[in-house]
Amino acid sequence: MASPAPLLISGENDVAQNPFNLRGEHGPSLFDARHRLVVNFSYQVPAMSGAPDWVRAVAGGWQLHGILVTSSATPFTVYDSRNVSLQAPHPPLSVAFASRPDAIANPNGGPRTREEWVSRSAIRCLDPVTEAGRFGNAGRNIVRGPGLVNLDVSLTRWFTLSERARLQLRLECFNAGNFTNLGLPVNDLVSPNFGRILEAAPPRLFQAALKLGF
Repeated sequence: MASPAPLLISGENDVAQNPFNLRGEHGPSLFDARHRLVVNFSYQVPAMSGAPDWVRAVAGGWQLHGILVTSSATPFTVYDSRNVSLQAPHPPLSVAFASRPDAIANPNGGPRTREEWVSRSAIRCLDPVTEAGRFGNAGRNIVRGPGLVNLDVSLTRWFTLSERARLQLRLECFNAGNFTNLGLPVNDLVSPNFGRILEAAPPRLFQAALKLGF
């Protein structure tokens, strides 16, 4: 049997807030992207048998490959690291609690910007003194993060060096569209950066490689 993860994984603590109310843990999975499209494509430059020798030498033999991925948002859980519910840390974890706040409005109805992806007005922090020992009503994975769009392409060609040896030139471009793919926002209510997005996937990157084959 696998034990709970020692840290938050993709915005979720994989233990129950209230171990005596597992129905309160019903919710979408971490990888619940409702819409996802993946397209692979390949194109080989025609032989150009009627073209001049120098044209065939420069443009012939190239292959273009690409992968386009588009995905809607995956969910994450808002939690309160102050442990208002006064639950002991879970044995396999190191000072990790699963307390959650109250949801008083739709947490997905905020401005959805980098500075305020989750609106604080939709979440109410429990008072650690007057509400000590209480569990918040916010469900697991009720907030959706940013979506994803990515295009990776490569251009390759083999060059014959001898009867047995060949050399491949490979030119690659990752995130060719230079799409801004934001990470998940800070989901700990105690953090002054709660609701802000502080990370993003890499921008457009280029790479060149040579491979010798026999």
